[in-house]
Amino acid sequence: MINPDDRKLVGQSVYEQLRSDIVTGKLPPGEKLKLNALRIRYSASVNTLRETLMRLVSDGFVLFVDQKGFSVKPVSTADLRELLELRQMLELSGVRKSMENTVGHVEWKSALISAHFRLNFAEKLMMEDEKNHVQVWEKADRDFHISMVSHCGSQQLIRYHASVIELYMRYQVLALHRRPFRGQASVSEHQALLQCLLDDDVESVMTMLDSHIQKGLYLPAPELPMTSAAMV
Repeated sequence: MINPDDRKLVGQSVYEQLRSDIVTGKLPPGEKLKLNALRIRYSASVNTLRETLMRLVSDGFVLFVDQKGFSVKPVSTADLRELLELRQMLELSGVRKSMENTVGHVEWKSALISAHFRLNFAEKLMMEDEKNHVQVWEKADRDFHISMVSHCGSQQLIRYHASVIELYMRYQVLALHRRPFRGQASVSEHQALLQCLLDDDVESVMTMLDSHIQKGLYLPAPELPMTSAAMV
């Protein structure tokens, strides 16, 4: 019999695999998620999969409809715009509060440098071979932006921002199927953001961050019109 700790680890592993497959488009928007097929694909029990799918429903990656079951949440122009506006509101507010919070400032800046180092490494891998490094890049990009907000002093803001940026990053990863990674432009923007954060240049950070987020208004779904904006 599997003990509770092992079951928890299995459940987390299945969650991460399913979430990754949804974010990267291996499970495309709108696809039905049938438990028997998933059981074979992820070598997991039906109970574990049902619990995992309900967790993904709560996180906003999966839909559940009575009598119809589970499906990957579709993408849409309206959803992307709403996520972008929420991210702008939460991230800009959180970063400003983080920069104004003097308690533990050095430790926060050290964490920023560490997160940026991992992101910079991931971006270089993406420029060499984006197909095989998208998961590493997605996590590193997300972690860097979460680190910027992490010193704001509000656990609620941190939690909501982390949820929104996870959903937002799904659009950016799906966009790779339609246009390549932004490469050096993204590297330069993140480097400039880090430097202004370290220099306590609040207004420059606000301006650059707002522009940086706006460049994520790219609509990857086949039925949606393309924009000229690129990815974060």
